[in-house]
Amino acid sequence: MSGPADDPPLRILFVFAWIVVGGEETEVRHLARGLDPRHFRLDVVACFRRQGMPDQSVAQLRALGVDVDETPYSLSFDDTVAYLARKMADYDVVVACQAVQDVYPALRLMERPPPLIEHGGLVSEALAGPKDLTARYVGVCATIRDAAAQRMPGRERHALEIPSMVDLNEVPADAREAARTEMGAGQDDILIGWVGRLDRKKRVEDFVRAAAIVAGREARTRFVVIGGPDAFMPEYAAELKAEAASLGLQERLHFLGDRPDVPRLLTGLDIFVWLARGEGMPHVIAEAGVAGLPVVATPDNGVLEQIEPGVSGLFVPHEDPEAAAWAIRRLIEDPALGRDLGRALRRKVETAYSTAALIPRWEALLREVAAERL
Repeated sequence: MSGPADDPPLRILFVFAWIVVGGEETEVRHLARGLDPRHFRLDVVACFRRQGMPDQSVAQLRALGVDVDETPYSLSFDDTVAYLARKMADYDVVVACQAVQDVYPALRLMERPPPLIEHGGLVSEALAGPKDLTARYVGVCATIRDAAAQRMPGRERHALEIPSMVDLNEVPADAREAARTEMGAGQDDILIGWVGRLDRKKRVEDFVRAAAIVAGREARTRFVVIGGPDAFMPEYAAELKAEAASLGLQERLHFLGDRPDVPRLLTGLDIFVWLARGEGMPHVIAEAGVAGLPVVATPDNGVLEQIEPGVSGLFVPHEDPEAAAWAIRRLIEDPALGRDLGRALRRKVETAYSTAALIPRWEALLREVAAERL
């Protein structure tokens, strides 16, 4: 008699609106590494490409053996819909990311569509589009889950929260000194960093302005911005560099661009700063926790779940570089506080955001949804 171990792997198709360097791309990489290949097979298709979008995530996914289909890049919207309808017929579950608009029209063309999971990293994504074909909506934090539940009357239970995950074993224990050297930090320097795609809602200018305030008072401080331009607003990166130059930070703040080794670089920092407004649940907060870093952050959506103020991080008001600078200086002046905050965040990540904690939840969800098609 055959059982689950004898069954072919479930085929899971992740459909992206576009592939950049972001949280959902990272999530799929962790799933590709963490799901048992005897039971799950992950593929990816992306529907749109804009000039300036980086190839980093595609290369990383392919290195893990994930098939990344870029065929729709050369197709019209209608042809992409038809292509997806044909492609999705071969899968047991479809996971749609970034509120991709092509999936629903494609499912409506199919006689027997596969069950759909929508995955959302922003409240705006949860509120977008119909939900009648959505078997489950997965938000990375409670505010996104609750927004989706509003769109699923009578099925609110099908809106779920599964946080963004991180791999505790992604970085070797001895990475710190090499990472600091690469980022230009001397032995006695205090290295303060920000990580992410250069998107206006991430308020990187507030970090730059806080850096200028701190640099004027703390001679040992150095700063890095790790992340490349957003293809939809490439001018923002230029504005940030001009702002840094106008504040006299040319020798103190460096823009490192997109990097495939962010978790490793984080081990070289002393303080991490995140001042966004309107984000979901940033992977990088949890990645900072893996590195045991003290975090200065704005109380924004999922960050409110990741950080307990005064215990595992420090909160500052939105759009207030002076407050951010004060919090950074507090950590510089009280290293013991920084160590305590970093250790507490690390403990939270281990229990709530690690791949060990979250891969089983994804496994159960994928099996449950696939079974509903039978």
